[in-house]
Amino acid sequence: MTIRRTIGSMHGQMFFEPGFPLYVNRASESFELLEHSHDFVEITYVSEGKGFHYIRDEIIAVQKGDLFFIPVGTSHVFRPAHAAAKDKLIVYNCLFHEQLFEQMAGNYSELLTSADRDVLLTLQKETTWFQQKEQFGEIGVLMSRLHIEFSQAKAARRFMLLSYVIQLLVLLYRSRQPVGQGAELLLENNRMDEVLGFIQQQLQNPPSLPEIAAKINVGPRQFHRLIKQATGQTYTEYLHNVRIQKCCELLNRTNSKISEIAELAGYQDMKYFHSLFKRITGMSPQQFRKQSVKQ
Repeated sequence: MTIRRTIGSMHGQMFFEPGFPLYVNRASESFELLEHSHDFVEITYVSEGKGFHYIRDEIIAVQKGDLFFIPVGTSHVFRPAHAAAKDKLIVYNCLFHEQLFEQMAGNYSELLTSADRDVLLTLQKETTWFQQKEQFGEIGVLMSRLHIEFSQAKAARRFMLLSYVIQLLVLLYRSRQPVGQGAELLLENNRMDEVLGFIQQQLQNPPSLPEIAAKINVGPRQFHRLIKQATGQTYTEYLHNVRIQKCCELLNRTNSKISEIAELAGYQDMKYFHSLFKRITGMSPQQFRKQSVKQ
């Protein structure tokens, strides 16, 4: 007996602003949305929780840090692992028409090399969905910034959004290229996974760069080069982004005082924390929490 699936269809005009084929949201997945295909490209990042991604004829277990590139016409839907309200599956979605690849390559044509344009055009030609696993926390931070910028009406908003989307596409492209010898060695030995897990456990009292380099038996200079090459950030920049991302999650899902949340992330100086939070997210912790409540 053949089981028929009910597959819906979504169109960009349901989401896009006039003249701007880009949409970003942060959603709590449920069992209500039908499996669907769409006439736009979708990049989805799992921000919180665990669940399953039904895509084409596959069922994939997902958790925080999973990233999917979903081309036009690919049927899929996310489901949380459990129906209980406390077991939420939170994802960021970035939707855009595939013509945006050509538009971005064309608008910056005089500034880009042919290799730069190939990044955009290669992804435009991609017809098969693929999955990446975040390694350094850079995707979560970028998706959060993209969502925050989309939700606000600041000056040069569209220009900033396009800059974030370009960063996202470049990270996707690079993740599918052969890695350098030093980074490859780290991945083969699973030592970077150990580093990231260790950092997550030590946010209140994070290790210094020499300490974290020693954790995987490399020198501080080599570790600095590797993390810069992989994330585009110094170790200090990466650490601040991970800690502020943790604060954003706590602001979203708890009623804890802001001072308590800052302390959980290792920040004792509240003046410095507020300044850093606003520099990274574009708003104060209070504004971030109020925006999250409205959504």
